Amino acid sequence: MEEFAAFEGILGQSIIPANGMYWRRVRPCFYRPLLTFQEYQPGLVKPSAMALLGGFQHAVTPEEKANSYLNLLMFEDAEAYSLDCLDYNRKRQAKLAAKQFVIQPITDINEFKQKAYPVYLSFYERTRYQYGSQRREEPCFSSWADALFRISNLVILGGYRNGELGGISVSLLVEDTLCYATFFCNAESLRLGLSDLMLHYMREAVAEEQCAKQIFAGLYKGGNGLDDFYLLRGCKLVRKPALLHLNPLAAFLLKRFLPEQYARLRGDDIKGAQGGRAFEQGTPSQKPSIRAISGETKAVELGGLSRVAMTVLRPAAQQEAAKAIPAAATRAGMLGRGLRAIAN
Repeated sequence: MEEFAAFEGILGQSIIPANGMYWRRVRPCFYRPLLTFQEYQPGLVKPSAMALLGGFQHAVTPEEKANSYLNLLMFEDAEAYSLDCLDYNRKRQAKLAAKQFVIQPITDINEFKQKAYPVYLSFYERTRYQYGSQRREEPCFSSWADALFRISNLVILGGYRNGELGGISVSLLVEDTLCYATFFCNAESLRLGLSDLMLHYMREAVAEEQCAKQIFAGLYKGGNGLDDFYLLRGCKLVRKPALLHLNPLAAFLLKRFLPEQYARLRGDDIKGAQGGRAFEQGTPSQKPSIRAISGETKAVELGGLSRVAMTVLRPAAQQEAAKAIPAAATRAGMLGRGLRAIAN
């Protein structure tokens, strides 16, 4: 747990130890447990004293009394995944991308600093995402890399095209859950579907070695393009019953002046959701966006490959694209053994 807390801190989260567990400061004076998806017994968890000014929220078992929901993006039954689980278009995207890219672990910190930095700059120029924007400065990016590589159980993967690094994903196995925490890539790799292939590669590795029961992709963002990216690829929106404690004054002000934010805090910002799973597997919450939806935590773009990307492969290469997936499966097996070693 200490490594996961350190990892989230490196990614820019405010992690605070309090009363025997780690808490994530979501907003000033408002906290959630570090493991957002884990269920806790009411009355046995207590955050920082600063929560008295704001509040805190945690998941509870279905049998416990709840007054809100935590909306999570989860790939459940991770051990049963295969490429055939995807629909025709997503499967085709993964196959085409597999013809373009080779995915392999990055274990050399100097390689990461040298090759990942230009990729991050490309990512920032495309998205103008402010979270972690200080990493545009090479010394800051280098310090971030040093911190990442100090975490022994971290899985850092690179997507290479013609020997050039085009994208990076960072994941961490926590108990029986793989946290798919960070993915960023340059514009060309995004256009050629590296985000699809990277996600497929990681899911296949987990399934082959049976090292995790589920993959956590993050909190539901209210139906934006990133949510749809995952939902279209087999992710489920899991509504965890939760207990929300709010300072009475803070609760009054939210209800009176910020009702939409209050509804989001309660997990009520999903139209038509009735608890349990709000949507069936592979069903988006709304029409997917086609713009680049890229955050520091994940960078993806929705829809099929662009027409330009579709012409990159010659007809003969397209016929051979399917053959790239078995090779990816072999590499996934190697990664999977590494994940199992971590799990054990």
